[in-house]
Amino acid sequence: MFNERKALQMTLQALLEQRMVLRRQYVDQDKQLGADIKQILTRIREMDGQEGIVDTDFAEEAATAAEDIPIELMKRMKIRKAHIRHDYVEVAKHIENLLREYQTPMSLVELCEELRNRHHVEFASPYIGVQKSLKYLPHVKIEKDGRKLIFSL
Repeated sequence: MFNERKALQMTLQALLEQRMVLRRQYVDQDKQLGADIKQILTRIREMDGQEGIVDTDFAEEAATAAEDIPIELMKRMKIRKAHIRHDYVEVAKHIENLLREYQTPMSLVELCEELRNRHHVEFASPYIGVQKSLKYLPHVKIEKDGRKLIFSL
């Protein structure tokens, strides 16, 4: 049963594959050009050093131009938070203290905000960080309110 929907799906799949190939090609070319630029700048600096030339304005301009990433590309790039090792036993104690102090159920967002403000604990992935901490708190109840997770004692 070959219909228009199937044809559109096949076309979409082909376009997505072509897009991925172009992205990989672009990234590879960009990396190669960056390496070539750095190599040339290094050579220019070596030659200037040998001749005693102190005019580094050109080299600095070229280096900053080589390192500049277009604004449109920066907007699309995801910025990852640095990986920080946490003492989940300690974080679990903080969570338990917060839940005792507030005496009301707290959402994941509220819990993470309090952890960040009071104890400077920030997770790259709040859900995973809190889940790892809750392994040490089996008495904490986890409920769902729609799409929100609610934690209580």
